[in-house]
Amino acid sequence: MEKFLINLKTKESNKRPSDEELQLGVELEKRQKNTPAIRKFLQKWKVGRSWLLYEDTRGMWCFLCNDNYQKVKHLVSNRSMISGCKSFKVESLKYHEESRAHQLAVEIHKNTIEQPMQSPAHHALCKLDQETQNKMAILFRNTHALAQNNKSFKDYTWLCELDEAKGLTIGKTYRNPKAAKTFCTTIAESERRSLFSDIDTASFLALTMDGSTDAGVIEQETIFARYSKNGKVTTKFIGISSPPKPDADGILAALFESLARLNLDENTLKQKLVGFGCDGAAVMLGRKSGVATKLQEMQPSLLITHCLVHRLELAYKDAVKAIPLYDSAMVLLMGLYYFYKNSPKQRSNLCLSFDALAQKKVVPTRVGGTRWVGHVVLAIETFFKAYQAIVSHLGDVVQQMNSPKEAQNKARGYLRLLKRADVIAFIHLLLDVLRPVRNLSLTLQNRKTTLADVHNKADVATAVLQQYQTSDGPLLSKFLEDKSCYKGESLTGNLNVESFRKTRTSLVSSLVEAIAKRYGDLKNNKTVASTHIANLENWPLYPDQQDDIEGNCCMFFKYSLNSSATCF
Repeated sequence: MEKFLINLKTKESNKRPSDEELQLGVELEKRQKNTPAIRKFLQKWKVGRSWLLYEDTRGMWCFLCNDNYQKVKHLVSNRSMISGCKSFKVESLKYHEESRAHQLAVEIHKNTIEQPMQSPAHHALCKLDQETQNKMAILFRNTHALAQNNKSFKDYTWLCELDEAKGLTIGKTYRNPKAAKTFCTTIAESERRSLFSDIDTASFLALTMDGSTDAGVIEQETIFARYSKNGKVTTKFIGISSPPKPDADGILAALFESLARLNLDENTLKQKLVGFGCDGAAVMLGRKSGVATKLQEMQPSLLITHCLVHRLELAYKDAVKAIPLYDSAMVLLMGLYYFYKNSPKQRSNLCLSFDALAQKKVVPTRVGGTRWVGHVVLAIETFFKAYQAIVSHLGDVVQQMNSPKEAQNKARGYLRLLKRADVIAFIHLLLDVLRPVRNLSLTLQNRKTTLADVHNKADVATAVLQQYQTSDGPLLSKFLEDKSCYKGESLTGNLNVESFRKTRTSLVSSLVEAIAKRYGDLKNNKTVASTHIANLENWPLYPDQQDDIEGNCCMFFKYSLNSSATCF
């Protein structure tokens, strides 16, 4: 039976297939040939290839060539292993491994990771950066110099050309006024960040303001900050701002606008502001609605200081306004200045007079200016140097028939004052008196001068002036030895020495009283008077005196001390 079944299967298996079966087999074979084989990424390919990465959506790629593409792109012929390759063949990987682009990317990666500071690429980059920094440093210095010296950015171009002529390497770019403006803005922003950092770390802050009008007759407020940095008092420029209105509210708004550029708000002022300095204008120091009063309402522990130099100028004007000879002296000095300033012909003829006398040429200067008392002293010193040449020239102007009548009349009037003994004597007296005042003014204008230094400086100037109340100064004494003649020129008028010395005593006494009045707070205001402790020349102090000073200061600045959490 079993044998029969086996033979039956053999016969059935040897049976010839039908035509339908043959046709179905042919179609199946064709379909298999037209369908490509499905390839997959094999994880074993990553062995020994740390640069190989794979994602389903992107395929496989080389992250070294991808990260350093900008450096190797000139050698890349096929980007498939950078953007993503889906041809999953080991031949593709081997071909990429042998490419020059991949070998360079491997070298760059090796130098960057293993020995970054010793790689040729790093040395080349450092050299390039250093050259660029040197070029930019020169350009930035040029811009900074222009800004500091108030020069136009148009000068930046020829300044770069000058550097190039000196042999400096500055490149061909960033050599126009627009680049200079960009550099200046960058420098200003850097300084602004540095200033904010200093003020932010400072415990206390003082502000100084002064107003003036620009060429367009627009009010401008200049603001400075004064603070202590590492124990050293520092004064820094904050900015210039134009108030919407020239009243207290407008000036206060301009102040807050300038502080806002440093990210400083009213809360910062309430915590740190301890001092405010300004001129004596009513809009600044008005008791009811002045800027200082409004700031003091915001910060009760605010010490308000009227500009010390401005006070000295006001004291000087208070002392001389009742002296008739002062008006005559100022008419002479100011008249001579404008007589030669407004006429090139007269100035040229004055130079000829200097040549004839074999003297150094000097031209009369203006009485007054930004240096105040210092300008008066300079004008008087110049007047004495040019006295002989001026007298000689004005005499020629009066005698010349072809000179304009107006010039002759002015020359005749000035010549009359030049030969008045009392006027010349008073100008000598004025120079004796103003020299110690000028020295005090220059000391007060020094940025390093503190309120503690003012006490002694003012006392020294007052002591010198008090000597002139009872005795003549060196210049006046020399002049009175021969009061009828000065530098070879005969003087008119009979100078009464006793009467003139009364004028001297009156002038000096008035000046001493005016200084004492203007600087009265140095002794009358307990807080201001306490500042003399900061001057080591006033040490040692008595224990009870030191306790009183500390108590007064702590009481006055209690709001600021509480805000800054400072304790003694």
